[in-house]
Amino acid sequence: MPHRPDSRFRTGPQVAGLYDRLAPLYDRLAAPYDWIGGRRLQRDLIDALDLRAGDTVVDLGTGSGWNLVSLARAVGPTGRVVGYDISAGMLERAHERVREEGLTNVELRRSDSREVDVPSDTAAVISAFSMEMVPDHDDVIARLVDQLRPGTRIGLVGLREPSGWPEWLIRLVTAMNAPFGVGPEYREVQPWTSIQRHLLGVDYREAMAGTVYSAIGRVPGPTTPDRP
Repeated sequence: MPHRPDSRFRTGPQVAGLYDRLAPLYDRLAAPYDWIGGRRLQRDLIDALDLRAGDTVVDLGTGSGWNLVSLARAVGPTGRVVGYDISAGMLERAHERVREEGLTNVELRRSDSREVDVPSDTAAVISAFSMEMVPDHDDVIARLVDQLRPGTRIGLVGLREPSGWPEWLIRLVTAMNAPFGVGPEYREVQPWTSIQRHLLGVDYREAMAGTVYSAIGRVPGPTTPDRP
């Protein structure tokens, strides 16, 4: 039976259109994520990918390219960073960042995260503040696991609904994220559960009273000697 998307959520083209419109203002709109500790968690997650010189790393939902500089430095000039995003407007912002920083080991590709075919030599995948917009995130993670070598790390960082908060406060925070396409229906989208379901050795963390999370694990299977 063919998959029928949940009509409560935006389709891929709708998400692309929204972020095309947001692209010129995105970095300014997203600045509060740095203030609440989201970017710190993001930096820690990049460190946890354990990247080495010459590695290929995938940035899934690269957006305006916030991760690209750190990832490019981590893999060095002999490595490769491949960033994917569904929005042409956001990719143009990422291209600008690449040019401004003089990065020569970054490739940017337009694709829906549900359709990405990652390079065969991928050593790690990161997705930051992106997977919350993918209700069928479990299919995305499962598909990545099928493509990646055992031991490959997959890490996510993003927003979550904090436990124990009063309903009025949760609704207020949800409304504050409305410009990014987040509505009440997205409260049930929990990408970290897919990391916990499909990967091994999962490290899960939260910041800012449970409003931001990171989760990283390894693709199951016997690891190669050089990637313990």
